[in-house]
Amino acid sequence: MSQITYYRADKYPLVVTVKNASTGLPIDITGYTFKLTVNSEKKPEDDSNQIWQLEGVLDADPTTGRVVFEITDTQTNIPVKKYYYDIQMTTDSGDVRTIAKDVFEITMDITKN
Repeated sequence: MSQITYYRADKYPLVVTVKNASTGLPIDITGYTFKLTVNSEKKPEDDSNQIWQLEGVLDADPTTGRVVFEITDTQTNIPVKKYYYDIQMTTDSGDVRTIAKDVFEITMDITKN
């Protein structure tokens, strides 16, 4: 994955497909868990600057490799700026791997309600 950009106070899910690096095909994520964490620091030493963290929800058919993070306006209604994210995957056997990491940007929208 690469940079993720949301407009301030937007609400829509982030869908991630986990693929085999060699084949490019989706992997079976049955029994896996996923966390999306957003932090104000690129290389945090602890969770003191963590903005929020969400658990991912597996697709009804985990063989698609799809996991959904239900991002709401609670997560995106934060100051406009660049943050940092990573997605952590824990396998059914307990192995933990960071599968994505980059910039999570909140940008200003035009419409004001």
